[in-house]
Amino acid sequence: MHVKVMPYKFIIPLMLVCFAMEAQGQIINLRKKKNKSEEYYNQAVAETKQQHYAKAIELSKKALAAEPDFIDQELLLARLYMLTKQYDLSRKYIKQVLDKNPKYKDAYYYGINVEMTTGRYPEAECYVDEALLNFPGNKEFKIRKINILDAQGKLRRADGYAEELMDNFPEDTIVRRAYIDHYLEAGYYHQKNGNFTLARTNFDKVLAVDPNNKDAREATLGAELNGGNRTEALSIIDRELAKQPGNYDLLMKKLGLLQDMHQYAEALSVLQQIYRKYPNDAKARSIESTLRMEAAAYYTNTDPYMLYLSVLEKNPGNREALDKVIGYAMTRGAYIEALTWINRGLRANPNDSRLLGLKLDILESDQKYSAAAAIAEILYQRTPTADLKERLTDLQLRAGREYLKEEQYDLAMAAFQSGLKIAPNDTNLLSLVTNTYLLMKDNKGALKSIDNALSYYPDNEKFLVRKASVLEASGKYEEAAQLLGRLSASHPGDEGFKNTLVDLRLSMGRNLMRAEEYEAAKQQFAAVLEAQPDNRDALDYMINMQSATGKADSAIYYANNALVYYPNDKDILLKKAGALQQLGQNREAAAIAADLMARYPYTSKYRDAYTTSLLAAASDYQKAQQADSALYMFQQVLALNPKDSLALQSSINLLNAQQRYDSALAYVNEGLRYYPENEGLLLKRAVTLENKKDFTGAALAADTLARKYPTAANKDYYDLLYSKTLRNQFALYYLNSSYDYTSNKYNIATVEYRRFMKRGGSYAFRLDYAGRKDGNGLQGEAEMYYVHNPKMYSYGLLTYSNKVVFPQLRASYSLFKTFGKEIEGELGVRYLNLDSITSISGVVSIAKPFGDFWVNLRAYVISEESDLYTSFNLTTRYYTDAKRQDFVSVIAGLGTSPDDRSRLINLPQLSGLLTHSVAAGYQKVIKYRTTLGLYGTWINSKVADNQYNNQYDIYLLFMRKF
Repeated sequence: MHVKVMPYKFIIPLMLVCFAMEAQGQIINLRKKKNKSEEYYNQAVAETKQQHYAKAIELSKKALAAEPDFIDQELLLARLYMLTKQYDLSRKYIKQVLDKNPKYKDAYYYGINVEMTTGRYPEAECYVDEALLNFPGNKEFKIRKINILDAQGKLRRADGYAEELMDNFPEDTIVRRAYIDHYLEAGYYHQKNGNFTLARTNFDKVLAVDPNNKDAREATLGAELNGGNRTEALSIIDRELAKQPGNYDLLMKKLGLLQDMHQYAEALSVLQQIYRKYPNDAKARSIESTLRMEAAAYYTNTDPYMLYLSVLEKNPGNREALDKVIGYAMTRGAYIEALTWINRGLRANPNDSRLLGLKLDILESDQKYSAAAAIAEILYQRTPTADLKERLTDLQLRAGREYLKEEQYDLAMAAFQSGLKIAPNDTNLLSLVTNTYLLMKDNKGALKSIDNALSYYPDNEKFLVRKASVLEASGKYEEAAQLLGRLSASHPGDEGFKNTLVDLRLSMGRNLMRAEEYEAAKQQFAAVLEAQPDNRDALDYMINMQSATGKADSAIYYANNALVYYPNDKDILLKKAGALQQLGQNREAAAIAADLMARYPYTSKYRDAYTTSLLAAASDYQKAQQADSALYMFQQVLALNPKDSLALQSSINLLNAQQRYDSALAYVNEGLRYYPENEGLLLKRAVTLENKKDFTGAALAADTLARKYPTAANKDYYDLLYSKTLRNQFALYYLNSSYDYTSNKYNIATVEYRRFMKRGGSYAFRLDYAGRKDGNGLQGEAEMYYVHNPKMYSYGLLTYSNKVVFPQLRASYSLFKTFGKEIEGELGVRYLNLDSITSISGVVSIAKPFGDFWVNLRAYVISEESDLYTSFNLTTRYYTDAKRQDFVSVIAGLGTSPDDRSRLINLPQLSGLLTHSVAAGYQKVIKYRTTLGLYGTWINSKVADNQYNNQYDIYLLFMRKF
């Protein structure tokens, strides 16, 4: 038995096909799993918002089972475990997220929150340090760092972060709040631990930023009281009373403090003030007797301070007594009294260095830095030591900062400049001078001050970056860009410096965008991407700008680059779809938008983007005259949004153009279900029914339209459609003919009934009557217009009379055909029998519209017995309305035609004569139902060489449809 083996050349392709089918199946399965996981994710988000955490966790697990690397789902699960206090599980998923994407910012926030909630502050600090490594300069993470350090009692380290944030973001309200909260927390900490000096220092930091902070004011007072510094506490109360004079609680605190300080005279004075403000206060009344008894006992034995005061009263120049009084006052914390005695001593000895030194100490401790600096300058001029130089520089710096807080920029600048005269290369002063110029909006001065700083420190990175920033703010983008380029090249491996440069380039790019300097802005963002190819801000800006400047292909290039770092990012994909649409690649754009819509079915912007892409694709198909494809696109739109008015109306127009009137009508009805009052849809309903030849339905639709929107156009359209429902017409004609060669006149009256046929055309019956002396003429007529097809119709006429006035028998037939460019041709025959004359004529004509004009040239070849004649008519109409209903007509004729009713009466006499005729008339149609007409004709016939006969006709008509 032999088995036939398949050759290898067939086996290998077959295996490849099998592998391809298997791979395709795997791809489809993966896509299905991805869609399923995103569906679970969206449901989990919705359940989380409703605080159904258990249900959200269950859905999240299903999503991860379908797609284990779904990083957004892992973070959501971490959040859910945190909300349900399952902190170990929350930590597990936070770690998984950060292992996969160390730049996932939200994961750091969750990690910090979990550790702070559970009191594991060192672990929280590790998270925030790692976050700052990936997001250097991020103020939110620095604020978290301060909070963590505060919680651990690491206040000095937290001070550094707080001061750095305040220097970098002085106007940021969030930073200011964090700064205040930190120093309040630090002040309370030191106060609790008995370190009242440090507590006061921290509370003063708060008051420097927020002078009206109630917590800090009260805490400052408490710190001074707890620290035994009653004099300063008293000063604080006095400052508060200056703001709130008559405040009961403050007055009582001052009274108690003066009592504790044994300043009974002042205490009694305050008590009297309370009496005046609050005369019925029982508590104040009960204090007075106790206060006076205590004062009497105290002053029984006076202290040394009082003794030295009595010496000075007797001998003001006693230097020893003065020194003792100043010393005791300062020992007791009575700095104001000490300063009073120092000033009294300086009046006597203005150059006393010891007294000046003491005054300097008191002013500095009282934070009167400007006054202290003035004294320090005097002492430095006398004895220029290094210590005094440093102290003077520091005082000028502090004085300037105080002025900055009060927004007194001129005084601040003067203080800083004074400090630079003593220490011209002090980096703090140099930086503060630049900052002050910037606060004064003086970029020119700021640049000058930076250049001065760089003359001392030419390689200082901080000054160089600041200069680039100021150049950028001044609009000197090229110089700033060059400086940034040099800085970047000189620090290729410095990540922190690179991040600073990136931030500055981003800022410069944004400002260039605002200035509409798009090409220069692109250069900055390109430089950012060279340093950080995954920088999301720069990628977004580049995509947006390329699209905005019409460079959609470049926008797609950057979108594709962004998708390498942020695969399946919905916002980037949406931007890419928009760029594809700009390039006219609407089907590709629609594919992306469709995928986004499938992933996020509840997000309206993706559904709108998909709809826009479909509409654009439909428009392209329409331009390419691919109506079926365009209709399919519009159907896709309507499947998403049945109420889309553009898709509805465009579908109706296309279906009408294809003569698919029933389908068009279905869309009209669907549209009116959503927009029952829409004027455009009501009009399209009437138009579609008219196209169907359903004039009754069309007229009803137009009537509804005209009632809802009674414009002149809508009313006119209703009149037109209503007239098309009328199949009958009654008409009266009257012809009066008079002659200059006879006194006889001919009057012909005609009555007509006409019936309009459904497929077009009509038939009519007429009865003509003419009265004469020798008898009355009667003539019956039958006429028909028969439509063969839209471009061809026939005309037929048959008349019979009693041979009085009218020809006994007359017949006509013509075939009309419409050619290109609206040219209409006619070919026909005429037959006439009158007395003994029989006439047969051939007819040919051509007609064409020219704008508002219509011109017809008709020629007849007439055979009568053995004679042959010709006749010509030229008819011109000028339409006076847009509907081409009303017109003025002018007719010129040569010869006698067999269609001329007024001359058939005298046909035997006119045969063969040279005849000229001119006619003019006007015809008016009222509401498409009633027609009125008036014509006048002059006919001149040459009967002999020098003899002419004239005929004058007046023709009236009236027609009415019913």
